[in-house]
Order: sequence, then C-alpha cells, then structure tokens
Amino acid sequence: MPLTNAKSWSQMCDKQARLIENMRSHFPERHQPLTELGRYWRELKRQIDCGDVPRPNQVK
Repeated sequence: MPLTNAKSWSQMCDKQARLIENMRSHFPERHQPLTELGRYWRELKRQIDCGDVPRPNQVK
C-alpha cells in the first residue's frame, strides 16, 4: 500500500540526505557516520518512490 503523501515524503528524504551530506564538509571527523546516515535517507526515498511503505527495520 503506497503512502498517500509519498511525494512530500520523497522530497523530505531528499532534503534530509542533502543536508546531512553537506554536513560532512563541516564535520570531517564525522564523515563516515554522516555518509551512512545520508545513505539511509536515500534508501528510504528509493523505497517511497517505488511505492513501498518503508518500515524502520527494513531500511539498510
């Protein structure tokens, strides 16, 4: 069952991913964790764009 507001969620995930990825240049000591967090948001966006209803334990 797709999310009824999937477009808004997808846009939010994209914004979150970009924000977190930009933080890597400001916090080089946090590069790896921020990269992983950015990937999480990108994967969440991908699932939403595919019409899936993501579950927190399914996002890798």
